[in-house]
Amino acid sequence: MFSQTATPLNPAQLLIRPIAPQDDATLEKLVIDVLTEFGCVGPGYASADPEIKSLSTMYLSTAAHKSDRGYWVVADGKNHQVYGGAGFSRLRGTTENDGICELQKVYFDPKLRGLGFGRKILERCVQEAKQAGYRMMYLESTPQMKNALDIYAKFGFQYLPAPLGNTGHHSCSVFMSLDLTQ
Repeated sequence: MFSQTATPLNPAQLLIRPIAPQDDATLEKLVIDVLTEFGCVGPGYASADPEIKSLSTMYLSTAAHKSDRGYWVVADGKNHQVYGGAGFSRLRGTTENDGICELQKVYFDPKLRGLGFGRKILERCVQEAKQAGYRMMYLESTPQMKNALDIYAKFGFQYLPAPLGNTGHHSCSVFMSLDLTQ
């Protein structure tokens, strides 16, 4: 779990960069710690996703994936410590022609929250998803993550009455989408 006596971060030292294999262990721990913080651990949540053990493998572009996915981390430029991340890929259960991607694995260490990096990394994901040809970005969350939901709504995400695709996150009850054509 997170340290209660955390040293404040210096935003000037932080940068957003693509995920790398050396980030995998830190990101796995971050996902589990954040979900534990909000009481969202177990089947039906991202903590049960097999890919959290090696997120870089899932998100790094290959010839087979072209540039239909990406993941970025917020890291300290000096000591390379990772404090958060977010990415996107095609929504499971949809086809390329559907043009729907999912905003995925958006998790921030409490020390990073409130410094504006949520908006910055979200802007990066949206920009890259548009360049990849997606027409809609979808996300799933929980009511416990109210601050994140507020950020998504301010960014233009609209609430949906039901889930899309087949993410396997049956414990999530908040569904939102963003039109990427505008």
